[in-house]
Amino acid sequence: MSNEILEAELNCAQCQQETLHQLRYAGRLLVSTTCSVCKAQVKHESNELRIHYAKDLQHRIATKPWRLWKRFWRAPKAVFWSFPRKALGQPFKIWREYRNIGK
Repeated sequence: MSNEILEAELNCAQCQQETLHQLRYAGRLLVSTTCSVCKAQVKHESNELRIHYAKDLQHRIATKPWRLWKRFWRAPKAVFWSFPRKALGQPFKIWREYRNIGK
């Protein structure tokens, strides 16, 4: 889940009712939530997010060989053909996630 914006029904602290919220993620970290009714936004501090993102990225890098191995054994042809494209796209994906933290 990288640089995604999802929607969910949450209880808004500002409106005091259950409303639709936009949830913005950077990688697997929740960056902010925005109420669709009153536009109240809850954000995490950028410095705190960067620290958590660095820890999460270390974990993702450390577990990538195992996850790739499992994927390979489930569908070897699909991994064989998609690996070069995905490998080349990883630096851009990580850069977009990191940029999304500061927004």
